[in-house]
Amino acid sequence: MAPVRCLWCWLALLWAVCLLLTLILSSSEAAIYHHPGKCKYKDKLFKVGETFTRGCDKCYCHELGFTCFTPMKPTSWPKKCMRIPIDCGYRIVYRENREKECRAYSWIG
Repeated sequence: MAPVRCLWCWLALLWAVCLLLTLILSSSEAAIYHHPGKCKYKDKLFKVGETFTRGCDKCYCHELGFTCFTPMKPTSWPKKCMRIPIDCGYRIVYRENREKECRAYSWIG
């Protein structure tokens, strides 16, 4: 039974690394929080590999508990751009063309 459990550990670690790389390489920014223990939220117990949302946080269950990613807030951007709030985060868009996105200079989480 131990080798199977170890396989799950490696798969969970590989999944977490892939998820982290996706977040780093994508344009969306997030703060990461780890919660040890059971993967439980609002009296519902989740299994390893399952996901759930906690408000705007996206949470992922693994062998050691669960990890949540909180959307970050942009703090500075070019003067020709503006920040627009969306459901669980923000978009930085050009003032003259709100369909086109700008890049923020800095974020906080």
